[in-house]
Amino acid sequence: MNLAKSGLIVLGVISIFFITLLATRGTQSNQPNFDLVGEPAPLFAAEMITGGEFNLEDELIANRALTPRDQVWIAVNFFASWCTGCIVEHADLVTFHTESAFSSDGTKCNTKLVSVAFNDNIKDIEDFFEKYDGDWPVLLDGSTNRVAIDYSVMTAPETVLIAPSGLVVKKIVGPITYEKLSAGIEC
Repeated sequence: MNLAKSGLIVLGVISIFFITLLATRGTQSNQPNFDLVGEPAPLFAAEMITGGEFNLEDELIANRALTPRDQVWIAVNFFASWCTGCIVEHADLVTFHTESAFSSDGTKCNTKLVSVAFNDNIKDIEDFFEKYDGDWPVLLDGSTNRVAIDYSVMTAPETVLIAPSGLVVKKIVGPITYEKLSAGIEC
């Protein structure tokens, strides 16, 4: 009888352990967050292919010093030079970069486009931009693809729109259009 009670207690403890493990599985910080919308943008700093560093945290801090109308919306585009969808969307990204975006009241809003190349090399990236144009910051994600992992990027292209507050307001998987990217930007 005591052996049966001991067995039930052990079974109960093991059950509680597994239930707790399953319940907290998605809350650990090393788990990818596939639904970033409404969440603070993961902060990152990465080397630009032209030299220097782009630091998202610095950009967001600088935003706080500006009036709301002057604050900057940041689009982070994950791409690769070998990606067919990246070629398809590139002209729309050039338009977004050169023309910015407009509020529903017609006001031109401040935007910044940053591309993050992953699973790629500098020579191919430079050739891509020489062929298809564009002069915005292009970052190399490095051998670990840490930025892409933090943004739960599964494939290229993917684009994330970050509001001046630092919250992710949109994540688009696949080729983006100017209209899709600029929709909802208000200043």
